[in-house]
Amino acid sequence: MLEVVFSDSAKGSMKLAKGYDRKNILGGAFGYIGGKPAKAELEKLFEGEAIGGSSQDVVGIGFNLDIGDISNAIDGDSRPREFVRLFGSAAFKDAEAEQYFRTQSQDYEKLLAGAKRGEPIRAWKSSAPFSACAFAFLSDALLNVECKISVITLPEYCEIPEHAIRSYVDWMEVPPGQFYKFLHLEREVSPAEKRAQSRLWNDLKTENAPLRALVNGKLISVPEDFYDHLIIRNLPDGDFHMARLIGDILGKYPLGVGDGWYALRIKKMIAERRLEIVQEKDASHPYGKILRKATA
Repeated sequence: MLEVVFSDSAKGSMKLAKGYDRKNILGGAFGYIGGKPAKAELEKLFEGEAIGGSSQDVVGIGFNLDIGDISNAIDGDSRPREFVRLFGSAAFKDAEAEQYFRTQSQDYEKLLAGAKRGEPIRAWKSSAPFSACAFAFLSDALLNVECKISVITLPEYCEIPEHAIRSYVDWMEVPPGQFYKFLHLEREVSPAEKRAQSRLWNDLKTENAPLRALVNGKLISVPEDFYDHLIIRNLPDGDFHMARLIGDILGKYPLGVGDGWYALRIKKMIAERRLEIVQEKDASHPYGKILRKATA
């Protein structure tokens, strides 16, 4: 069985989840902030089970499909351009970006080859827009391929010990040892659902909006300023740190939208003179600027 996840971070977690072994993890090296936790605390922190199988059976179909041009081939030139636009302020080397997309393309080819051999496909989907887009894309890619496809959708809320509630936005937030707890949610994707998701993806491709978002649970095309009101609503009076503003927005609105998109929109507001740069406090950090609302 091929496990399909929709982000690079979730891919790393899933690889660990396949053969999760708490004893090996506890036997490794750790760094601590403050005092060393008691053995019982460590065991509780890393408790969990493996979901079985090989870590080689994990593929990541990412590509950040909620953002930018999706009208062309998904493993063509448009996605790397979107990656550079979205994360260009970070210190990525060209070789690193090339390797990232080479791995993405290899995983996509591995998925197609496995599906055509009749290998079962299990997708791990969340309510993050990039995940919903990738699932629709996956359904379209496998529309005419005869293979079993199942999906596990991440619940909005999960009960944890001591009767507490934990919320997740995407699988990248789930500890590797806890993936097994969601296996009972697996369901088979029917041919009708696969066709519906394929139609959705093709509609989105035709519209080719700058952005796609989940609105009332439905994946739709939206304008590029769709999330701008969240930035404007949280602009403080006086000087503020760009990184702090982005962190506040991510904390208050867990929508599955990454920091790179908010940074891109803030830069747009600077270019439009709606915000102004007070100081380059940390030139080595992409969000190290001190900003303030522009005066009239």
